[in-house]
Amino acid sequence: MAKKTHDALFKVTLDGAGKLEDVPLREVAAWLDGLVSLVARGSALVLHRPLRSGGGRYEGPIEDASQIRLESLESGSIVANLLPAKSVPVPNALGLTAESLSEQGMSLLFDVAAGQVEKAPELAEAFVEFYDRFVARHDGASLRLTDQRPERGREVVVDAAKSQAIRDAAAPALDLGPVSKKVIGKLFEANTETHSALLRAPSGSKVVVRWSPEHESGIRRLLGGQANLRGDVTVDAKTNEVTSVRISEILTGDQLGLDFGGIDFWNDVPASELALTLGATPVENPADLELSGVTDEEWTALYEAIDVAR
Repeated sequence: MAKKTHDALFKVTLDGAGKLEDVPLREVAAWLDGLVSLVARGSALVLHRPLRSGGGRYEGPIEDASQIRLESLESGSIVANLLPAKSVPVPNALGLTAESLSEQGMSLLFDVAAGQVEKAPELAEAFVEFYDRFVARHDGASLRLTDQRPERGREVVVDAAKSQAIRDAAAPALDLGPVSKKVIGKLFEANTETHSALLRAPSGSKVVVRWSPEHESGIRRLLGGQANLRGDVTVDAKTNEVTSVRISEILTGDQLGLDFGGIDFWNDVPASELALTLGATPVENPADLELSGVTDEEWTALYEAIDVAR
């Protein structure tokens, strides 16, 4: 989009994630939806009605306040220029509108990102989950939040170290110790500089994996294959799915000590090599594949058996 002079009060920038046109639209939409959820949570705290960790539909004034408006998107990095919700009166709240409520919710989010976790530890917890899901997955990425209101102008940059500091500050306030859990799935997209990778769980969801240097060699061996890991996890409050794990242990099964007569049982052999080893030759005449001597009734019985088994 062409750049212009913006009237937006707030700007949220995902730096280091590539150009807007290089990021799948679904990911951009999910990122924006995540921002809406954070503003809703912040607005609820302003009203002293904290949202339950299970999520669910927002109630009246919080729903109205969550309707922040996208003034524009910019490329380069992914830049969202945002406006508060439209001005709709909030019932039983003298002088408060959805616009001012969402503005206060956004301001509270900026406070948390700046390290003022004690103001809203629940929002801080949601913020680091948002960071894990949308920022940590990109190498060297960071989140930049800009308050463009004349009387409040400020900019906050959150990188991996700042996100961890917010997480550490929120845990005691919430009386939440680290939760250790096993995660399994296919490990891919590792970055040895940031000691992070992605794991695709059996459900299809992606989990951000982080590790300390002593686990480096173990992670390298698992890349592209199935991994069984244990560590401190972060869980999405709405879906109850693990979104990130910091590894404390790589779990491996014991290889059976069996003698297979010199055959490397654990080595995957290409089909072409197996065919050559077994002396298999290409089929030149399709008629050679025809199975003769089977009656129509027998074929029907076979098809019915297969259909029942499905």
